[in-house]
Amino acid sequence: MNKQAIIDYCFNKFCPFIIIGFLLFSSFGFATWEPYVIMGLTLFIERFNFKVGYSVAYCERHNLIPFAKNEKGDQKNKK
Repeated sequence: MNKQAIIDYCFNKFCPFIIIGFLLFSSFGFATWEPYVIMGLTLFIERFNFKVGYSVAYCERHNLIPFAKNEKGDQKNKK
């Protein structure tokens, strides 16, 4: 793995949280409860969004979902 890939991963993974945290705490300050709740919810969304996507991909790969309709209304993965 090259350095550029590691830097890209770090920027994509951590920069949104740093920017959101900076904006929240610069607007609300450290004494209020709102930035802590918003940051907690942001971390919750990030963590469980990945888990849901992984579980859907797992179910589709192992044919645990019988069929799914695409945008045209056609059925795919039907056997």
